[in-house]
Amino acid sequence: MKLKAFRVQMYRCILDSGWVEVAPLTVVVGKNESGKTTLLRALHKFNPYRPDPYVMDSEWPRGHRRERNDAQVVCSAKFELSAEERAELGKITDQAIDTVSELEVTKDYAGRFEVLFPPTLFPDKLHPNDVDRALSALPVLEDPVSDGFRNKTREFSDEARRLAHEGRFSDLQQLSATQIPLLQQSMSPEGQNPHRQHEQEYLTQYQAKLQEVANTLSGTPSIQKKAHEYVIKRLPTFIYMSDYRSFTGSAQLDQVKQRKDRNQLTEEDKTLLTIMELSGLDLESEVTKGNQPDREQRQYDLDDASATLTREIADRWKQRRYEVQFRADGQLFYTFVKDQHDPSLIRLEERSKGFQWFFSFDLMFMYESKGTFKGCVILLDEPGLHLHPDAQKDLLLRLEEYAKENTLIYTTHLPFMIDLRKPERIRVLSEVPGGGVAVTDDLTQSQPEGKFVLQAALGMSGSTSYLLADRNLVVEGVDDFWILSELSGLLKRSGDPYLPDDVRITPAGGAAEAGYIATFMIGQRLKVVVLLDSDRAGDDARDKLVKQWLTRYHSSPAHVLSLGSCIGKSGEKVSIEDLFPQDWYVERVKRVYAKQLTAAGVQDLDPVGDDQLWKRVKRALESHGIKFNKGSVAKVIRSDLASMKDAQELPSCTREKAIALFEKILEIVPIEEARP
Repeated sequence: MKLKAFRVQMYRCILDSGWVEVAPLTVVVGKNESGKTTLLRALHKFNPYRPDPYVMDSEWPRGHRRERNDAQVVCSAKFELSAEERAELGKITDQAIDTVSELEVTKDYAGRFEVLFPPTLFPDKLHPNDVDRALSALPVLEDPVSDGFRNKTREFSDEARRLAHEGRFSDLQQLSATQIPLLQQSMSPEGQNPHRQHEQEYLTQYQAKLQEVANTLSGTPSIQKKAHEYVIKRLPTFIYMSDYRSFTGSAQLDQVKQRKDRNQLTEEDKTLLTIMELSGLDLESEVTKGNQPDREQRQYDLDDASATLTREIADRWKQRRYEVQFRADGQLFYTFVKDQHDPSLIRLEERSKGFQWFFSFDLMFMYESKGTFKGCVILLDEPGLHLHPDAQKDLLLRLEEYAKENTLIYTTHLPFMIDLRKPERIRVLSEVPGGGVAVTDDLTQSQPEGKFVLQAALGMSGSTSYLLADRNLVVEGVDDFWILSELSGLLKRSGDPYLPDDVRITPAGGAAEAGYIATFMIGQRLKVVVLLDSDRAGDDARDKLVKQWLTRYHSSPAHVLSLGSCIGKSGEKVSIEDLFPQDWYVERVKRVYAKQLTAAGVQDLDPVGDDQLWKRVKRALESHGIKFNKGSVAKVIRSDLASMKDAQELPSCTREKAIALFEKILEIVPIEEARP
């Protein structure tokens, strides 16, 4: 059974999360203290590896005390059935259930599961085969007997069978009280043997067996109960992890034991004990051995433990090829580790902190799951919180591996823990009116707080106020964002065409990232205009968007524009700086680099080449040993545009190009669609 969706109700701060669709790898994003941990904890308690019941006294939402009821469903989950599971359920009900591909299961505060079966498929009655099997215990009449007695036994036996198949087991238990006296009246006279003897034997057996049949049937599970029990046994195990302890690889064992005896274990101590347990090592035994002179036997034991852990990892986690070796010198314990990416066997403490974290993470997962690596629902709360951004990206790849044979859901407020190339995985958690939180995959409906993480992942500054909207313009970089925003405002003040106020400009980190961001928006059915430079990178991003995504979402309101085509420069290499005349742009460059140019003895700056203006300027500056940053020039241009009162202050060619560009965009997102 594979988890496809879940819903949490009346649990701590969550009154109703709504149905949360689940992908093999799903990320729930939201700000700190927004309820992400609560969501995972409620889901984990649905079917945890170790018992962890819902506790109404401490987990019922505050302010709703009068509504307390242990029959309240806390978590509902929808599971996809495998072909094997459908076949087994079909055997239970003796019906084809090919049309049933999914089942919903609920769990309430009292810990009771309920499987919501389709009507008629799994009736709450015994299977006819179970009834017939129980009735087969009734005795067989042995001849000779009187005809009257034979007829009565046939009549009473048929009545017992009818009551059994109708499920009237209490009536069946009371049946002997009326049937036995009537059977006695129909018996042959005393002394007429063997008739009387056979009838008496049957009567004694029938009375006992009738009660036995009634008791057996009363204790036999119904078709629905059998199906219910089968489904509950097939539920995947839910594994929750929030404590990502890291082990550096060495420890003073006697000191660890002292802290353990005082109940003062550190997080690293706990990880060490976990690794020792997985390896078959005992802390107290190792402390004792550390004080003994027999080093050879001790090292033999450590080598055996090393081989044990290495084999455990190889058997249960094929993607990770760690080789572990333990060493000890008295009370000092060392760990040496290598993996397939770095074959050097060196001390773990000399590895990078990222390597230490990943090694500890993998072993902690082995420990928590008891080696159950298939078919689990893995719930990770804020993984990678203290990792470097590059290591967080590596962790995403690791999670991909875990999700190949499991369902994995993790929460985060870290932008580097979100893969914008897979927008179908993203769910946003935010507050809802009236209290509580909800989860949605519709970003246009979620509250601003729930979008902050996505803003950062999209490359936006946390201090900006730009949020995803129904209508979006995606540009390659912040330079484009600054210049287009100021040009639009200036043209609006002058009565020229401008960008509608409800169109949000989203800057990316280059053409490729603009494609990812647009893909994310397209997947959310947002209206998107992507403006790309007319160069190789822009062409590649446009081709990928058109071929891989726009063809997939035929109804998606998305458009890709090339800057050169919009301003009448088709076939030329064009960037946002080419909206301005060369002399006008170079003047701003000279203002930014005045000190460097003076120091280099340069009075006139002549751009070099025939491609985009900023690239020509870059070559000219670099020929004098000056490193060029076009963003610094863009800031000056933004400031100059903001200070202009009328578009007539612009170079005439710039005004014409800007008007042509905005008119092209307005064909897709006209002003009359703007919302009040």
